Amino acid sequence: MGQRESGACKRRLANPQPIASDTATTRTYWLGLTPTDPLPRLLTFMATKRDLIRWFIKEVHWATPANVAYFMEGRNNARLSRVYSSALSEMRTVKDRTLQLKRIRNQDGKHAYTVKAKGLPTFLFNHDTALRNVIGKFLYGRGMQMVSFEKPSDASIRQYRIELDNGHMSERQLEEKLFKHYARQSVQIIFIMRHRECPRLEAERLLKVFQIAERVFPQQPNKVLGACYTSYLENGIVFNRKGQAKLKPIRS
Repeated sequence: MGQRESGACKRRLANPQPIASDTATTRTYWLGLTPTDPLPRLLTFMATKRDLIRWFIKEVHWATPANVAYFMEGRNNARLSRVYSSALSEMRTVKDRTLQLKRIRNQDGKHAYTVKAKGLPTFLFNHDTALRNVIGKFLYGRGMQMVSFEKPSDASIRQYRIELDNGHMSERQLEEKLFKHYARQSVQIIFIMRHRECPRLEAERLLKVFQIAERVFPQQPNKVLGACYTSYLENGIVFNRKGQAKLKPIRS
């Protein structure tokens, strides 16, 4: 199914287009680096796997083994889920209590791991878990970037605004959201289209978003980027309305 979805997106969206360069910000975070700075190669090498996992969980507040696998490996499967499930369980028992992870549950019995979060969503658990898969995949290989869940976006990383779209908004609502929240901002929106029951509809929904983006931002083909959820987790490729786009690498 994943390969068919990836092919569907590629057939409908061709012709590579570069995107605009990244916009720097001035806030600082861990080790005094700005959010636009990747973790230096030496520090990445020196940081242990547990350090990186703990950092990621703090940034996204809570995470499942699959979320962590996408951040650490850029992919996930049954074996990796078992590996990181075991690693996260072991991190609950470290002697230093300030470094311990906690396991939290929601009302449906689903669980995740956290450092400080008190609760886990129930109604939005599947959406928020899928969003963290996307964030993990996005951050893989891009260094340690600050993550925000401030609305109206589902998540923000540097100048990118991530929207995990499940098809519940009408065409008019999508157009109003793009104009109201993003027309005056120097940001790029990445729509990740997800359809749990019928993933083949992800590509159709993505095309509709690009048609709306062309009306709202006729002179800015790189303002709105997007991908099908299924294929993005496989290959990390995003598109603009003219075809495949390439996210510029973060340089040290």
